[in-house]
Amino acid sequence: MFLFRWRRLFLFLGDAAFFYAALALALMARRLSFIPLDFFLQHVKVFSVFLPVWAGVFYVVGFYDLRRINKLVNLINSSLIGFVVNLAAASALFYAFYLQLGLTPKTHLFLTIFFLHLLATLWRRVWTRVVLSKLLVQKVAFLGNNALVEEIKKDLRNSPHLGFTVAELPELPDDGAAEGYWRPNGRSSSDLASRIDMLVVDAEDAEKNPMTESQLLSTAVMEEIPIITHLDFYEDLYGKIPPEHAAKSSWLLSNVLHKSNQLYAALKRLLDILAAAIGLVLTLPVTLLVYASIKAANGLSSPAFFFQKRVGHLGRRFVIWKFRTMVEGADKAGPLYKPGARDSRITSLGRFLRSARLDEIPQLWNVLKGDMSLVGPRPEWTREVRILERNVPHYHLRHLIKPGVTGWAQINFHATSSEAESAEKLHYDLYYVKNMSLALDLGIILRTFRRVFQKDAAIKKAALAA
Repeated sequence: MFLFRWRRLFLFLGDAAFFYAALALALMARRLSFIPLDFFLQHVKVFSVFLPVWAGVFYVVGFYDLRRINKLVNLINSSLIGFVVNLAAASALFYAFYLQLGLTPKTHLFLTIFFLHLLATLWRRVWTRVVLSKLLVQKVAFLGNNALVEEIKKDLRNSPHLGFTVAELPELPDDGAAEGYWRPNGRSSSDLASRIDMLVVDAEDAEKNPMTESQLLSTAVMEEIPIITHLDFYEDLYGKIPPEHAAKSSWLLSNVLHKSNQLYAALKRLLDILAAAIGLVLTLPVTLLVYASIKAANGLSSPAFFFQKRVGHLGRRFVIWKFRTMVEGADKAGPLYKPGARDSRITSLGRFLRSARLDEIPQLWNVLKGDMSLVGPRPEWTREVRILERNVPHYHLRHLIKPGVTGWAQINFHATSSEAESAEKLHYDLYYVKNMSLALDLGIILRTFRRVFQKDAAIKKAALAA
């Protein structure tokens, strides 16, 4: 919701301004003097073509992730990676279309991207350390209390860079009658709006004290204070949903079961078919090379592909295709097997294929057949699902949609090997089940490029640090 997304929007608008500022600095640095306006506008017209590219690169490297960029080391690493990728992408773009663009910048291009990343990095430091935490901080009060609310409060107190501060609910005037806070002239008798900027409500707990609940909610409505449930606040803050709340019948009816977006489903299936078909053709040389490498490394008689029954849409079973990265019979270790620091079942070649995610290429065939989608919850082994559905409450909810090659849980969480980790992963899967859209799918696909280069150990470390 906009209560949260305006932060990323402001970051982007600042980036856009700094992009043109970087261009002006580059042109002046090259000439060592001020530049004519028409000369600057000529370059603006051409360089603006690059705007969607650098914005996509910034998103992929995590430049809009407030938790990530709050840490200086992460911010600098993201900036350096973004600089290299943007420079390569911009060079390819300009030199591929130099006839249409009318310019083939060299020094100007390098300097523009250098100044852009320098300014964007400083902008994020100021944004998290000054603007959000001091100037535009939002005071949040909580009506009702439970373990989840306490978790949110603790995180907000420890994370001022998120732009929230926990405020105590003030005592409202008690006139003994409703008109004490709800006046016929359209004005409230309290100054609640000066004390808090947002009211987060745990409806069930608040009902235990109906008079206080009624007075606060009425006053907040009159003073136009945004009101949000603690579950929605949690969802927007963390990008996941607690399954113990999401599995309630009321949540299913209001957030999932009533949805029937046939247009989205048709467009998504069309895009899946096109992407899978194009992907299979483009990766054919890589597929042949990997196939030959597996045969050469493990013997001509050894299987190059790995087949396993997985659980898909509405619990239907299907056979997933992957390149074999383990020795034959590795699945005898059983479901939810937790290997050591170095899993001896993975072959040397298989370790490389996994790190480069090349073992996932054959799944495009599953997408083309309709067993899977490009984006969705990761399909799990049937033997694991039997265990998890017995022990993880409402685990079956992730099967309401087709599984995917990549997904929201994959880019936000690490691979699981226990019931506790699977339960936490379910929080993210349910977020996608509720909020799935083409825009979210595109964002997941873009962030998957970054996830390819991230180790599970780094994801675990980042989660613990957060």
